[in-house]
Amino acid sequence: MSNILSNIAALKSLYHLNRNQEGYATSMERISSGKRINTAGDDAAGASIVNRMTSQITGMQVAIRNAGDAISMAQTAEGAMNECSEILHRMRELAVQSANGTYSGADRVALNAEVVELKNELLRISESTKFNDVKLINGSFTDTTFEIGYDESPGHAHNLSIESVKPTDLGMWVTNTQQEKTLTVASAANLGAAAVITASEDHLLVVGDLVTYEAQSDPGKISGLVSGHTYKVASVPATNTFTLTDTDATAVNYGQASGNADHGSGVGAKFHLASLAGAPTVGEADLAAPTSEVLKTEDITIHGHVGSTTVQVAANSTAKTLAEAIAATESLTGVKATAQTNARLTVTPDDNTNDYKVISFELKGMNDTSKLISASIKMGTGDGNLTSDLSDLRDKISGFSGSTGIQASLSADKTYIDLKSPDGYDIIIDNVDFPTRTHTSRKTATSNAAGISATSPAVVTTAANHGFLVGDQVKINGLAAHGETMDGITTGVTYTVATTPLLTTFTLTTSDGTAVDVGTDNDGAVVFEKVETSLNFQTMDRNKNPKGVAVVLTDKELVGETGPNAMDSARITGDVQYESSQVFTLVPAVKDSLFRDAPPAASLLQVSEMHILTVNASHKMLTSIDGALKRVDAERGDLGATMNRMGHTIDNLGNIVVNSSAARSRIEDADMALETADLAKTQILQQAATAMVGQANKAMQTILSLLR
Repeated sequence: MSNILSNIAALKSLYHLNRNQEGYATSMERISSGKRINTAGDDAAGASIVNRMTSQITGMQVAIRNAGDAISMAQTAEGAMNECSEILHRMRELAVQSANGTYSGADRVALNAEVVELKNELLRISESTKFNDVKLINGSFTDTTFEIGYDESPGHAHNLSIESVKPTDLGMWVTNTQQEKTLTVASAANLGAAAVITASEDHLLVVGDLVTYEAQSDPGKISGLVSGHTYKVASVPATNTFTLTDTDATAVNYGQASGNADHGSGVGAKFHLASLAGAPTVGEADLAAPTSEVLKTEDITIHGHVGSTTVQVAANSTAKTLAEAIAATESLTGVKATAQTNARLTVTPDDNTNDYKVISFELKGMNDTSKLISASIKMGTGDGNLTSDLSDLRDKISGFSGSTGIQASLSADKTYIDLKSPDGYDIIIDNVDFPTRTHTSRKTATSNAAGISATSPAVVTTAANHGFLVGDQVKINGLAAHGETMDGITTGVTYTVATTPLLTTFTLTTSDGTAVDVGTDNDGAVVFEKVETSLNFQTMDRNKNPKGVAVVLTDKELVGETGPNAMDSARITGDVQYESSQVFTLVPAVKDSLFRDAPPAASLLQVSEMHILTVNASHKMLTSIDGALKRVDAERGDLGATMNRMGHTIDNLGNIVVNSSAARSRIEDADMALETADLAKTQILQQAATAMVGQANKAMQTILSLLR
């Protein structure tokens, strides 16, 4: 049908022309933008996917930069710590050098000057090491988060803390087995019978414990007890009271103070627990040397920075075996132990002659068979005008050091010898003997009120020949019965016999030569006793600080005595030092011989507090530096772990970015070959459609031929 109102051919051509124009525009847009999806209308689902993937990719790209920054920061801190390690190594070299005996005090001062400057440099490095104005190694860089992901998932962050390398924060954390426990007397009641002693606080004693008595100045004396002697706890009526017997369970004859200040009330007197591994354990004359005071099998739980474990300590262990047991678990806890035994020897004279006297005893350390030590020594004088000379004794002990493992050093004034077993073997002294003395019992003389003259100085008359010589040291330890006193004579104080007018009379002076006068309050028999020559044995810690009180060892021939029994042997178990580069805790299953009180918290041997001015201080410096190096190494290890993780993070994120970008490209990016082909096609079709629209318009003109 022919019509002119509807040019169907033109309309169809125009329709296809418009379609071709749209296709042409789309191809032009995709080719010009390079993207297949330019609006959500191009691909609604694809646009959403592309947007999420773009967010992920851009987040990861930033995370890669973050990880790179973290590596740079860690490298900055690690480089500074490497320099700190070099400084610590140099300080350690100086400490080893200073520990050598070839250097004088002035030399050590010069060496220590460099140590001081190195500590200053450590402090400067710790405060000046920064990254983008953030201080890294002064302890303020804690719990810092590095974002290495594109969302808030916890696994997409890395936390880092860097410990301080200030000299005040570096060192070795240490604690030691208990070497002393001291009780102070608040009161002593019923001195004439079974005295009950009250401590100023809960004593934690148990029946069978050994305690060593130490008299104090007035009123801190207990009549009948001998300072430096060891007694046994017989009963514990309350948490702060106890009673005593001699070590063989013989009752103690306290006498009676009767309120006379010269004989003491006991207030302020000291008792030192001898049932501790590090305290001197004494043995009676004519008996075998005592065993180690690690009496029971004990368990110690160690909580270290690596982990926790329980170490069992066998009965009669030495400090050496205990340290070895702890060291065997170092890989489980990060805590190691070292053992060392230190003791001090002094002597007490019995007169003022200061002649050379022979002393002998058996010495045992790492050796199974005792070595007999015999030396000629000067005992000094009881009045203190002349001091002792123990040079020969030091030489004899040192002569057996290859067998005993015990080192002996003499004090500058030659009055004491410090013994050291560097490996922690027990130091045992047995069968103390002064061969030139032949008596088997203490020399005593009894006087009473009727035997005291009113002259000044007072003349003491005894009931029988006293046997004392001018210069002899005498004292009264106790009062035999209730009410006996001698005014002006103090219990437990040593006096010098000044004159002996008769075999039954003598006068006294104090240690400074002051004549002793006796007052009128004298009402009973008082027993004077000559002081026995003795070897005194005391525990020391690693810093040469005396612990507890010295025990008094007298001649082995003083056997079968009472009040108290003579002691001729002693054993000291060493000190175990627990060490770790980080803080740790000890928890004993029982508190018996290694600890009686709660174990002290570990304390830090700070590098800042160390010096190398003495040999002993140099050794402490070595311990502190070793802990500091371990701590710095641990921090460098953490930084290295961070850098390695960040490297892997960058590699992983880069891989994800590449693959995610490829996936996004497949969805979003235009296929340029396809689009240019489509563009060519739409261009041709557009030209054809335009031509067809023209042809369709011309075709309508044929209708005019019907009007001719």
